[in-house]
Amino acid sequence: MTYRTFHTKLGLQLLAQAEAIGSQIRLTHFAVGDGAGYPIIPNANMTGLVRERFRATVNRVYQDPENDNKFTVEIIIPVSVGGFVMREIGVFDSNGNLIIVGNIPDTQKPVAADGSYTDTVYRIPFMVSNAETVQLNIDPNVVIATHSWILNTLTPAYLFPGGTTGQVLKKSSNEDGKTYWADPADANVFVDCVEEEQQLAANQTIVTFSHVTTTGLAIYIDGERISNKTGADGWQATSATDILLGKSYPADSIILGVQNDPLGSAPYPLSQNQNFADILNKPLARENLNVFSRDEVKQNGLPAGTVVHFCRNTAPAGFLKANGAAVSRATYSDLFAVIGVLFGNGDGVNTFNLPDLRGEFIRCWDDGWSIDPYRLLGSKQAQQVQKHKHVSFGEAYPNQLWPFGSSNKLNKMGSNGGLDYDNRYFYTNDGTDTDDATPNASGVIGNETRPRNMALLACIKY
Repeated sequence: MTYRTFHTKLGLQLLAQAEAIGSQIRLTHFAVGDGAGYPIIPNANMTGLVRERFRATVNRVYQDPENDNKFTVEIIIPVSVGGFVMREIGVFDSNGNLIIVGNIPDTQKPVAADGSYTDTVYRIPFMVSNAETVQLNIDPNVVIATHSWILNTLTPAYLFPGGTTGQVLKKSSNEDGKTYWADPADANVFVDCVEEEQQLAANQTIVTFSHVTTTGLAIYIDGERISNKTGADGWQATSATDILLGKSYPADSIILGVQNDPLGSAPYPLSQNQNFADILNKPLARENLNVFSRDEVKQNGLPAGTVVHFCRNTAPAGFLKANGAAVSRATYSDLFAVIGVLFGNGDGVNTFNLPDLRGEFIRCWDDGWSIDPYRLLGSKQAQQVQKHKHVSFGEAYPNQLWPFGSSNKLNKMGSNGGLDYDNRYFYTNDGTDTDDATPNASGVIGNETRPRNMALLACIKY
């Protein structure tokens, strides 16, 4: 590569230092030089140009919109500066350190007297490992708008995006910049409504109005609108002030005539007898009201992490079986945010474990109450039988022989010289036997202690 720009060794050190201590590099100046009369090959150890001919503040430093770690330094050499050949270029920070250096094609920098009529613009892109280490420089008192930037930016398409053929730009408020595209014929017309209310008599079908006319009239009976149509459920105008109802209504019903009703010539939404069935866009209506649908309530009514027991062998929608499985942290992000790795770290990167409640009784977390102290939330506890002493049958029946041995010590029966005089058969017993010879088992002899119970499926909300 013949021409290139890169970070100097000192520049890389300063960028690394800025990232380590959380500071920023301010790229404030640039310089061009003529290489002392010869093309140069830049190297990373350079701390200045070979022969500097012009130095000024950078026009701007801006970030690439598609790559946060890519920046561009824009420098402008005014038309009034020139009379030398440009072969080298450098960018300096606010402390005068050379951060970026490069070589450029031999270019004679003309001046206005040579017939030059435009500034010279250079843009130097560069990459950093951490975008926070570069301070953007966009000073409105310093930045110069280039001709190409104006052509590409200050156009109607950029200033006033949107709209379609035939539309015009209208103000949405008196604030600057508050505009929108609209059709020229669009207009908002507000007309006052005129109302007249009467009380219907028994079997009355002809109504004469005093204040409203039948032009643009809407009729409501007991709050429910009836349509302008033939038939029992409608009404028809018979003159400018008279209407004929399609049927009679109960005595004392209230009829309301509304002239210039906004609904007078449009389909009537939210009819009372429809009970919201005539809402055109129900999801949008719920969104505007900030309420859930029935299905959404089923899905979202419980917070993530709620454990519920079901009388079924599959998890319903919105739930997972609490079986200790490793599941995706991304797919079940709400649940992961609540329980984290409390029940297992999964693969340590992409998954985490659910609680495993299969075959377990639930005991509420002590949470500082000291009934079941020193327990962590979500921890498991093994089964246990509280220490106790059996009834002293040796004392109750001192003359009986016991199968575990006998002793006359202190007139007490039992093994171990009478010390174990409360021993009996090891069988679980319902208490009805009298001589331990035919023990009566209470329930099923097994290998655990448990109360009566029923098996249900434990699931956790995600």
